Amino acid sequence: PNAAKKEARVRAVIGNITGKAFAGQVTVTCQSINVDSPTAFKTQTFDVKGDVEETLCEFTYQPSEEVPLWSEFQPAMLRMSLELNTKAGDQEFSDQRAVNFGMRDFTRKRNQLLINGSAVFLRGRTDSANYPLTGYAPMDKAEWLRLLTIHKDWGINHVRFHSWCPPEAAFEAADELGIYLQAEFPNKRSAFKAPENEEAAYHNIDRLDVQSTDTKASLYEYAQREGELILRQFGNHPSFVMFTLGNELGRTQGMFDLVAQFRETDPRHLYAQGANNMHWNPSLAEGDDFWVTGKVEKDALPLRGSFCVFDFANPPLETFASHTMIDFSESIQGVPVPLIGHETGQYQVSPDYRDIPKFTGVTRARNYEVFRERLKDAGMLDQAHDFVMASGALSALCYREDIEMALRTPGLGGIQLLDIQDFPGQGTALVGMLNDFMESKGIIEPEAWRQFCSETVPLLRMKKYTWTTDETFMARVQVAHYGPADIKDAQVRWTVTDSKEKKIAGGAFDQVTIPQGSVFDVDMFAMPLNRVAAPQKLTVTLAIEGTQYRNDYNIWVYGSKVDTRTPRGVMVTRSFQSDETQKHLAGGGKVLLLPKLESLPHTVPGGFQCEFWSPMFAINAKKRGVAPPPGTLGFLCDPASPALAKFPTEFHSNWQWWHLVKHSRPIKFDDTPDDYRPLVQVIDNFVRNNKLGLIAETKVGEGKLLICSIDLLGLQDKPEARQLLHSLLQYAGSRKFAPKAEIDVDLLKKLLP
Repeated sequence: PNAAKKEARVRAVIGNITGKAFAGQVTVTCQSINVDSPTAFKTQTFDVKGDVEETLCEFTYQPSEEVPLWSEFQPAMLRMSLELNTKAGDQEFSDQRAVNFGMRDFTRKRNQLLINGSAVFLRGRTDSANYPLTGYAPMDKAEWLRLLTIHKDWGINHVRFHSWCPPEAAFEAADELGIYLQAEFPNKRSAFKAPENEEAAYHNIDRLDVQSTDTKASLYEYAQREGELILRQFGNHPSFVMFTLGNELGRTQGMFDLVAQFRETDPRHLYAQGANNMHWNPSLAEGDDFWVTGKVEKDALPLRGSFCVFDFANPPLETFASHTMIDFSESIQGVPVPLIGHETGQYQVSPDYRDIPKFTGVTRARNYEVFRERLKDAGMLDQAHDFVMASGALSALCYREDIEMALRTPGLGGIQLLDIQDFPGQGTALVGMLNDFMESKGIIEPEAWRQFCSETVPLLRMKKYTWTTDETFMARVQVAHYGPADIKDAQVRWTVTDSKEKKIAGGAFDQVTIPQGSVFDVDMFAMPLNRVAAPQKLTVTLAIEGTQYRNDYNIWVYGSKVDTRTPRGVMVTRSFQSDETQKHLAGGGKVLLLPKLESLPHTVPGGFQCEFWSPMFAINAKKRGVAPPPGTLGFLCDPASPALAKFPTEFHSNWQWWHLVKHSRPIKFDDTPDDYRPLVQVIDNFVRNNKLGLIAETKVGEGKLLICSIDLLGLQDKPEARQLLHSLLQYAGSRKFAPKAEIDVDLLKKLLP
């Protein structure tokens, strides 16, 4: 189809086994389907003739200027019927054929993807063929409609099929729902250093999906044949917009040749050699229509927030202080084709062992069973669901920031998340808001997820999340808008509510037109914080009036001056084992221990994000002498704990903790009794299952010990550190400081300096 001209080029093969010449007519009719008001378009007749067994006839059908175009917003389908009436010799023949298609142009203009001339931002996911009940993808349209409707509920408009091509039913469902699909060869990996003339990129193609008696056929010839079959079988589907040769391949001359050949065969799709090819030394392959990559050069800033590949320089979420100013504009400069972030996210969630009984098909959750036993042996199985919710909340927070970093970037083509669904491979990658069965884990509602993963997203640009009452909160408002058309006379409002959901400030900007395909600057606003009752978490809400588009942000406001004097009867010390500390405790005293982090012998590194780290990554990091990431999954705490009474927090990590956890060393409390729980308990991954603590307490004889392995004294320039120190000091000096548990003194001496 040519959506710009409202016409379709039709190629039909007429079979003729009479051995005689034939002549006749093809009558074409067409009607719209999958629309509110189906319409029949004009009938056209074309003369045909031939004298061979197969005659290719080509003609252009022009239905009407009113023909609806197909897109994610209006997935209008057309059903074309062809009726052949012909005569060969003195015999008359007739035949009929119908085909469904969509009138759409999926193209690119420089670095921007376009659907029918309008800019597209791909909010994609990576489908790794995880179907645990059957072991294979569903073959019926009804199931694909169910699955892809879930995708749309979560704001997903694009699916990349990682190293496989889905069945016809998937394309049919995506046609109907308006989802852009990227199919791939079943190509695992290329020989990276092979000479270009060896066609080595295809040495690992799985040939089980094609039966061939031609044993002399090369793998390159197989790739040619397989690609042509895919294009012939599925090419009419408007949802089929992109095609690649595999995942994380090398580069050979044969790959250039295949891309060029497929584009010539069927120019209705965009083509590229692969996803994240040449990832060890990235560069754009000449001739590719788009580029799915994690970074554009070896030492360039990444196109995602996480550092799930250990050689990424300066991964934003873990490297830069918490704020919303980061985008990928620097990363995409000078790239002449649309860029799509490769496998964005990969933020891990603790295993939900309630899923084990659901594996009733061809697979069993043996991995979950092993992890559950490990957690049980570590004495923390009773916390399993709490770990899911706390790690999941942090995972959602990280996904949001990663997605918004991409949305803040003008000219970025999109992202492909890894993933909204868990994946059992790679040592178990529990990186989804949905489990293996595409069921929600209950971490975040789809409506909340769509606030930051939708065609139109209001964005707040602010330099930090933590503020003080002597400051004025200032922020810039933008709207990333990839909807169907400009939003005219848009009224963008901002509202600030306190922790009791009471409005304390707000306003509306002048009406504007928000152009389609833009990251539009609305305006800035400011709010003095001197009247905020600190400490307090506030919520800043942005909304486009009269639409569904809104987005909520939290900020934390602390007093400009916080009392960090030591209460009477409390000793603040760096050393548990010092004579002064031991004497104070022996006399029934209270101690707040703030050890120097480098003096703690049994800890893990502190980190913010809950990143997935597979055994493969760990092995490669060890070989290269690169330190792996901390491997922790946030923390769990009780917001109502008196130790945190003066430090507003949820039960999980959030942005006000960023500086704190980055300058911490979670202590291993593995040898404490099974029922012992730190006040702020860091969640370890399912391989180690350490019982980790940032803040903990214990009786020591007649004394009381409060331990904090955050460098609070070294962070006194941060208001959140001053506030947490104040909260701990006030708690230590109060009657509420009454630890029930008592850790063995010898163990404390092993853990503490």
